[in-house]
Amino acid sequence: MALISVIVPAYGVQAYLRECLLSVLEQDFADVEIIAVNDCSPDQSGAIIDDVAANDPRVRPLHLAENAGLGGARNAGLAAATGRYVLFLDGDDTLAPGSLAAIADRLEYGDYPQLLIYDYARTWWDGHRTASWAAEILASLSASVFVPSEHPRLFNLLPIACNKVYRRDFLQQLGLEFPTGYYEDIAFTYTVLLEATSAVSLNMVVLLYRQRRAGSILGSTSPRHVDVFGRYDDVFTELDRRGIALPLRKHVFDIMVNHYVKILRHADRLAPADRPKFYEQARRSVGRYNQDWSTVLKQNAASNLRIQLFLNRSYRSFTLYNRLDAMRVSLRRTASAIYWPTRRAVRRVREIGRIYYLLERLRPIDPNLVVFSEYWGSGYGCNPRAVFERLAEVAPNLKAVWLITAQQAAHLPPGTAHLAPDSWRRYALFARGKYFVNNVNFPGALVKRPGQVHLQTMHGTPLKHCGLDVLSSSVASTAVDPVRQPKRSEGRLVATDEAQSLREFENLLRRSDRWDFALSSNAYSTEMWSHAYPCRYQWLEFGYPRNDALVTSTPGGVAAARELLGVPVGATAILYAPTFREAAGDTSMRIDLKALLDVLPESTVFIVRAHHTATETKVIRSLMESGRVIDGSEVPSITPCYLAADVLLTDYSSVMFDYALLDRPVVIYADDWHNYRQTRGAYFDLLAAPPGLVARNARQLATVLAGREYLGPRSARLRREFRARFCTYDDGRAAERVIDAMLQAG
Repeated sequence: MALISVIVPAYGVQAYLRECLLSVLEQDFADVEIIAVNDCSPDQSGAIIDDVAANDPRVRPLHLAENAGLGGARNAGLAAATGRYVLFLDGDDTLAPGSLAAIADRLEYGDYPQLLIYDYARTWWDGHRTASWAAEILASLSASVFVPSEHPRLFNLLPIACNKVYRRDFLQQLGLEFPTGYYEDIAFTYTVLLEATSAVSLNMVVLLYRQRRAGSILGSTSPRHVDVFGRYDDVFTELDRRGIALPLRKHVFDIMVNHYVKILRHADRLAPADRPKFYEQARRSVGRYNQDWSTVLKQNAASNLRIQLFLNRSYRSFTLYNRLDAMRVSLRRTASAIYWPTRRAVRRVREIGRIYYLLERLRPIDPNLVVFSEYWGSGYGCNPRAVFERLAEVAPNLKAVWLITAQQAAHLPPGTAHLAPDSWRRYALFARGKYFVNNVNFPGALVKRPGQVHLQTMHGTPLKHCGLDVLSSSVASTAVDPVRQPKRSEGRLVATDEAQSLREFENLLRRSDRWDFALSSNAYSTEMWSHAYPCRYQWLEFGYPRNDALVTSTPGGVAAARELLGVPVGATAILYAPTFREAAGDTSMRIDLKALLDVLPESTVFIVRAHHTATETKVIRSLMESGRVIDGSEVPSITPCYLAADVLLTDYSSVMFDYALLDRPVVIYADDWHNYRQTRGAYFDLLAAPPGLVARNARQLATVLAGREYLGPRSARLRREFRARFCTYDDGRAAERVIDAMLQAG
């Protein structure tokens, strides 16, 4: 039995079918079978299936004697499938490389749930590709196993069968099949979402959903679009059978109403003469399933208006509404036209700032001025903080100024000079500063003067690809991190075209050319950073100043850190510190803390330290009230969290390299390692050489933590080998050596 049966119905897709089949067969995952269903296709699709099958036994041809339609062909494939899971793939679509291995990895993580939901991208006939908006929804879901019907936004995803993987016995138990006719996916999709009790999400583009220039069924003009009414009849029958509560029922009702409007507005689906008839049938359908929505009426204002149209107005009124709605869109475009001149005015203001900068550059460099920043001015911590705090002892004659937000400036020692990162006065610092210390890059506006000294402290040992090495990964245009601030649009990382991506990397290297020194904490880091940032600078293999406090820590310091964070006396403290993920809306908080707390002793507490780009979820914030979850993000530096913790729980964050200096247990939670490595890239296989025990799913993690397996000899051996490789330069005196090197260069 294969793990996954891929069912590929084929009718009139000879131009795309071979590419479709090969996109499955050429994956880096072999535990798969393809049920290729020739739906009595009039072209060469059947011959293509036989040809591919002759070269790969994983392809099982199935030739139907009569045309069954898309739904019937899928049903035939489902009946022939033997895999534990089923994936539907239309004959003109393809799977993205690495998809099946990522799916298998995610299924193992979820302990083989009934359903897996993934992302897709539309690939257009002219070659361009557009991302779906599903990523934000998928990223907002629980990182653990969830119940789909408890997440109404899932019903907003495109209702197609091809953006999910289904456990075959689950479909068999439901007796679920596809109907014949148009819109066959609607009832199938919503029934699955209503019936499934265990699901996981994979926030990765798996399906490349081809948008053909011509030949698409739903893009064709036909009276058969009235089939949509029968499909929603089936959906509401299922809602009635399950006694679905009013909020979710209203949500599905809104989806139905808006779907009818979409069909009526589509230029190609209905002939002009058929539109009034369709509208009348839509009115009857809306009236049939309408009920008192007063308690949830504010859920969808646009839908509520359309409901009233269908219930009370004629088709002529609907056409008038369409014209008014078009005017609204036009007004929005007019507002956009006003917006851009406003942006040009902002640019003029910036030009004035640049003139001020040029004037300041005519003044001499201040030999005692040191400019500090951390993470684009968003905090007071990491290596810059450690250098700053040591500076007062080693070189008290130097004047330090921080570029930092007003909110974070409250963490600075009293009397410390500081400016906002976007302040005009920063240009005076850029022009006259002697030393510049940052763990990322300063803005591109800073043009280095002869005599200025730049220290790039870095901010961790690199596991994930960075710098130029990101060019080889699938997120190259959005992951130039760690020394470039990622662009965002509406909370989502902006993907750029290839030319724009290359310009970003060129700008990155120009900013990195300003460095005089870069820090390294081990020989491995020096090697990786050197090809990630091939610029003109000198390596300081001194260790990280921020880690001096770990190497020189005392029992008194540990006790003080636990008191600062509020760790109860005698408690076992687990520090949970996950890394950043590029996915839209992803908080990176991937474990179910409540479920873990239920199986761990009452004396166990979690210190949660969010990545600096993320925030805690509402669930985690609510658990803080219990006293068993502590917000480690409240302190500006992670160092007290390290010192206070008995165990580190992380995924792929560089915190593991720092924490290893304490020689305490580390647990790696690698629920999406394959996907992370495929999309972001990694310099080595963490699972082959981890700093401690590895858990691949929630059940394994609970076992490791509840059984305290992290205290065993295997955990100690892995940690010892990890420390021998990565904990080589930190000896507690890094900050002092860094300052000496910086001053000598000045």
